[in-house]
Amino acid sequence: MVRRNAVDSNNYNHTSMIRTIQEIYHIPARTRFLKTARTMTSIFTAQADLTPFAHLVPKVALDEMNAPLRSLNGRRLWAARQSMAMNFADPDDAPRDTLNRILWWDAKGYETPYPGTR
Repeated sequence: MVRRNAVDSNNYNHTSMIRTIQEIYHIPARTRFLKTARTMTSIFTAQADLTPFAHLVPKVALDEMNAPLRSLNGRRLWAARQSMAMNFADPDDAPRDTLNRILWWDAKGYETPYPGTR
């Protein structure tokens, strides 16, 4: 049972997950890495909390997320055209600098200047 309404600041990694599974099923650790890995026991409780989760309703409908090209101008229009031309079937095919600029402006606002190199 996972703890609710709590923040766990422990650093867990893949080895922690394997060690936790081994602890649950009483499987002895076979490597020194697994023997010293932090178990993820602090995120669990002894009693289950069976209250249902409240889901978040999206504020933007998926079919209304992207505005039509005719309503865009400036950097927004440039970003939309560049995005439409990118091949996302292969993640490494998208031009890195162009995609980084688009993501920067989308997160920070299209009026925020893209940071230069130092």
